[in-house]
Order: sequence, then C-alpha cells, then structure tokens
Amino acid sequence: MPDHPDLVIAHLSELYKHRQLIATAYNRGEVDYSDDPEGGRGISKLNQARILLPFKEGTYRLASSLTKHLDEALRVDRLYSMVGADVADLDRRLPDIADLVASAIFDGRPEDADRYIDEFDRAVFALSDSVTVALQFLRVLADNRFANVPTYAEKRAQNEFYLGRVESISQALGAIQSNDLLHTLEATPEGERMCETYRSQIVNHLPQWRAQLLDITEILRDYLFRTRQIQLLAKRMRAFELFLKRTPSFIPQEIEVFDDAPAWMRRAAGFSLVAHPCVQNPIQEEVFYDIAMSIPSAKPSVSPPPRLGALLPDEPGLKGDEVASTQPWQEALAAMLADLGDVPVSALAWKAQRRDLAHLDDDIWLLCLLHEGSLRRRRSADVSFDPITIDTELLCGNIYVTDLLLSKVC
Repeated sequence: MPDHPDLVIAHLSELYKHRQLIATAYNRGEVDYSDDPEGGRGISKLNQARILLPFKEGTYRLASSLTKHLDEALRVDRLYSMVGADVADLDRRLPDIADLVASAIFDGRPEDADRYIDEFDRAVFALSDSVTVALQFLRVLADNRFANVPTYAEKRAQNEFYLGRVESISQALGAIQSNDLLHTLEATPEGERMCETYRSQIVNHLPQWRAQLLDITEILRDYLFRTRQIQLLAKRMRAFELFLKRTPSFIPQEIEVFDDAPAWMRRAAGFSLVAHPCVQNPIQEEVFYDIAMSIPSAKPSVSPPPRLGALLPDEPGLKGDEVASTQPWQEALAAMLADLGDVPVSALAWKAQRRDLAHLDDDIWLLCLLHEGSLRRRRSADVSFDPITIDTELLCGNIYVTDLLLSKVC
C-alpha cells in the first residue's frame, strides 16, 4: 500500500489548528457556533472530516472513535469496557447506567449522577455510530457484490456471514424498540437530560435504520440466490468442457438439419452402437476358431438323480370375477381414439369431461398417450400426437409436457 505522509500531515495540521474547539467538545460534551473563533468555519471543516457530528439543533459532539482514543490516552476510567462490544451489548448497557443515575440521585450524590449521565450520553453516541457505520459498510458490500474477493466460494461465505450480521442488528433494533427505555427515562430523576440524547440519537433514527436493513437484506438474499444458481450452471459448463476435451472431433449438428422425430424425442440420449462379427460370414471362421480355442472346456455338471414325489391335486380354475379385465385408462384411450376428428382435441380437456376418469392423474394420462403414440399401432397409425411443452433452462435435459393435441391425419 503506498504511503501518503503529506495527507497525514495535512489532516493532523487541521486538527492542531482547531485544537481548542476539539478540547471544548471533549470536556463539555458539545459545541456550537459561538465556540468557534472562525464563526463556524472550523466546525464545518471538522464535520466534513467526521471529527464533529451533529448532536442537537445548532450543536455538535465529538466522534465516538476520537473520544475513545482521548479516554485511553488521558487514562480516563470508564464504567464499562467498550472493547469487543457490539450493538446488542451497547443496548444492554443503557438501562444499567440509567439505574446508576437514579441510585446516585436518591443517595444525594449529584457529582456521580453527572458522571453517569455523561457515560449514558457516550454509550448512546457509540450505539448510534456503531449502527450507522455498520449499515454503511454492509450497504457498500451489498452494492459492489463483495468485490474485495475474487472467488465464488468466498463471496458466498461472506454473503452468508453478513446475512447473519444483518439479522443480529435487526434483532438488536427490535429489542431497542420494544424495551420502552424512553418511558423509563422519563420516570427517572434527571431523566430529561438522558431522554433528549436518547431521542435525538436513537429513537428518531429507528425507522431509517429499519428501512436500510430491509434494503440490505433484500440485496444480500437476491445475490445469494444468484450465486447458488451459478454453481449449477458451472457444473454443466465444466461437464461440457470435459466432453469437448475427450472428444476433440465433436462437431455440433447444423441447426438447419432436422429428422422426422419430434423435437421432444431428439433431446433424449441415443443408444451406443457396438460392432460384432457376423457368424454367417465364412471369412470370419478363423476368428471364431481362435475364440473357440481360447475358451476353457466346461466340466459336465453331475446332478443327483431326481427324487420321486407324489402327485398333487389340480388347482381350481379362476372364477368369473377373477378373470383379468380391461383397465379404465385402456377403455378411455380406445374411446378417445374413436371420437377423434380433423380438429385437434386437448387430452386434458377431453379427460375433464369424463367423470369416470376423475381418479386418474393427468400425468399418468399424458404418459399413456405418449406411450400409445410411440408404439405406432394400427389403431393409432392415422392419429397425430402433438405434445405441448414449456421452455426449460439451458442444458437442463428435461422436457415438461403440459398437454397433448390429438387429431386424425388425412
């Protein structure tokens, strides 16, 4: 990564130029335009550099990252550790700090209460910054489709991971919205000071955060679905590539060349042909002689003499109701072939008119008609079986027949 010391020096120089404004924001918790000796120009520059963030109307606060750095540099004791805390942990800290404020007020310790209120404000700012930064980072990843990694497996892994991260943030926001902390603060002594910060930084931003989460979730799930489809297509392409490598003499058939078979039959794989010598050709006698000499002689099997048995009575003949009868679909097939004319008839529409065939599935009925058309019997020699299919995915290999049109051929 190339170094840019000039950019670092320029940024540090800007911070040093407005050091008094930054110190006031850290010590007091907020600044306004009256604290800026340049009449608001310094606040605007620090806001563009994400050093000062909008707090209330006309006031700004110090960014949580810089506040944490100053706390560590100045060795300011914190009530709770911020290391490794996520959105849910930050949300769980707020009621505890509010209880500390109430306890300090009831015990007559106003200085401790002020410290706890400052701690509450810092936790609220950290929570707001964490959610905002997390949503911005997730939206960038979702928009550029994880461009930082080149492989399909890593993209899918990151997509699934950040879907879980979005779910955890959504659950945390739902807990924030349902814990009713705002009403608790209103009933707490000195709670008005905490309510204003909590309302401006958390409550007012909840609808916007939930809308951003829904958009990010939709993008991530859509891209995850596409990546899973890519895997199936890649397997087919690799199989076709392997086939081309094994058969370099393969030449695809011309599109203009058609045979007499229907389109849905041409998609099925053909039978492999194997050549064998003709046993009637006298030229192959030497070959057959060599093959016969290579066959080991078979030993005659010795079978024991048959044992004498006793005669059994004859089985009774089949009764009238046990004689094999014609199946209902066979009778329906014969009836439909007899009703056909020059106008094509839908097989499913004809079946729907027969109440006695209601128990017969449509798939079985279409399969029977396709089988009848492939046998080329005398009774269906002049019948045209035209299948109605739907478009399938490229290189799918499956044919979806939805109906058949039957008619007499003149």
